[in-house]
Amino acid sequence: MTVTRKVLNSAILSASAKVIGKMLGLVSTMLLARILAPEEFGYIAIVSIALYFFDILSHAASEQYVIQKKTITRVELYTAWSANLVLKLLISLVICVSAPWVALFFDRPELTNAFRISSLILPIQALKSPIYLLLKRQLNFTPLFWSSLIERALAVPLVIALAFVLKSFWAFIITDIVASLLAVFISYFIARKPPKFTLSRVNEQWNFSKWMLGKSVVGYMRSQSDTVVVSKFFSGGALGNYHMARELAMMPAHFLLGPAIEPLLSAFKNDKESIHELHNNVAFSLVSVIVVAIPLCFFVWQWAAEVVLLLLGSDWEMAAELLPILILLFLYWTVMQVGETALLAQGKVKLLFLIDCLTLIVVVVGLLIIASKTSDLLSLAWARAGFGILFCIVVLCLAFKGNQRQLLQVLFYCIAMTLVSSIWLFSVKSMVEVLDLADMNFILSIVIMLFSLVMLIFATVSVVFIGAKGFKNYHARRIEMIFGSSLGNFFKINRR
Repeated sequence: MTVTRKVLNSAILSASAKVIGKMLGLVSTMLLARILAPEEFGYIAIVSIALYFFDILSHAASEQYVIQKKTITRVELYTAWSANLVLKLLISLVICVSAPWVALFFDRPELTNAFRISSLILPIQALKSPIYLLLKRQLNFTPLFWSSLIERALAVPLVIALAFVLKSFWAFIITDIVASLLAVFISYFIARKPPKFTLSRVNEQWNFSKWMLGKSVVGYMRSQSDTVVVSKFFSGGALGNYHMARELAMMPAHFLLGPAIEPLLSAFKNDKESIHELHNNVAFSLVSVIVVAIPLCFFVWQWAAEVVLLLLGSDWEMAAELLPILILLFLYWTVMQVGETALLAQGKVKLLFLIDCLTLIVVVVGLLIIASKTSDLLSLAWARAGFGILFCIVVLCLAFKGNQRQLLQVLFYCIAMTLVSSIWLFSVKSMVEVLDLADMNFILSIVIMLFSLVMLIFATVSVVFIGAKGFKNYHARRIEMIFGSSLGNFFKINRR
């Protein structure tokens, strides 16, 4: 099997696990949004921000270190696991001690115990067998597929049951702890033997990880800066609406396109010696992302209110207004992931770190100025989306430095998908006006929404088909070929 085919098959399998898991997650979200008040989602957003910030501080870049190496020994693998475990244990202790001050920073002293209890998640997750790192390196995503599916299938009914009983954000924290313990058990069931604790190669890993650590900390602060600003300047209900709208906007990225492009780092490492081949594969990856992301943004712009009403219920009007704006973060995130992976494959970790630092400063200062001058949450959301798109363009220009021809091909598909999606949007708006959708039954409006989605998918496939058959475009032909074979492999896996 060729590397490209193996990568795409791995991507399909990885994405499939996330899609199935997210289908279960969607069901739980629909129920939880009707059980818990928006303020409870605001609380869990604050706990998650603080917890995963500390998680990043303990980030040893073990996964990136293992995956990017051309060869890996057992000692190096166990060192990566051991270093990660030690750092997670230390950070967990730091969280327990500093919990009162963290809660005070967010003006939520009642969350002190929540920070302490949730800190247990970090060392528990670090206990997972390093076999997962080895499987990702080998692009063997089948065991990861099933482990992820089992974890999600058991976590969803648990969080729903706890939400009914507790009626608070504690349902999420308890479920995360139980799910982490289950993940550890499954990892050792797959590995069959425990790892050996060793720090013999820790200096080598640190030389790689120190810039990745700085980049991860700054990148996470940048990505969550808007949520922190909202928590400081707006009410708990507004924060809950913003958090849920952001989660809905990023859902396709984290659970579909994100897993699909996860194998890219493993594949790009094979192109380190050929910058032309690397640029070619990066352009192909971007085109693949764009033909999905841009039409999806247009779909959300048209149907945001219906999507929020369907998934969250009638108590989330502000989230329905925020979703069409925050969906731009989905486009930004997916394209940025590919661009940053390309720069990482070229060894430009320091450059990425500097870009993240500059982005963080601009985003934080800009959001603070806007939040201090207006109480309009929509203006803040527009600013966050605008900053993201701006720096996404900068990263792409740097990733294709010296090869503008490939960048122009990506730009061509951006324009083509925007044009086709705009025609679709105009057609759907005209249809809605003619049918007077505002006075229609909600179920009928959902049927029309799904019909318009089929139209959009057909239009998207048509662009790829015309590019492949009419213009003989290399990237379009590659998408057409791999999609057909990967779809066949997916159904073959399901039959087994």
